[in-house]
Amino acid sequence: MDWNCYKQRCDKPEMWSRWMLNETIELVGDQSHLAQTLEAVLREEPLAKPPGHRGGPETDMFELALDIADVDTIVAAVRQAVEHKATTSGGRGLGGFAEAWQEFQRHVSRKMKGEDA
Repeated sequence: MDWNCYKQRCDKPEMWSRWMLNETIELVGDQSHLAQTLEAVLREEPLAKPPGHRGGPETDMFELALDIADVDTIVAAVRQAVEHKATTSGGRGLGGFAEAWQEFQRHVSRKMKGEDA
């Protein structure tokens, strides 16, 4: 896969890095079916990286397909974590998490309404 194609694919709202999915699994840990669903995605083959890509496994990208109810639950969990200034075991803050999940929520909602191909 060439770099332009890779970037275009990775910029889509349904594409998620291994790191973001792992962090989200930690945030929704009490929602076991969501954690299991996200863990199943991580067992799939990631998007092929272009030659010269320097990122390690944490930069692997996966296509995510969830129903709106699950996305809504994740968005609520992420918002709550951000409001409480939570961090994950990786020690990083949640900057960008709420925005990324809200973008995905809008994307899934538009697809359900037939507005987004």
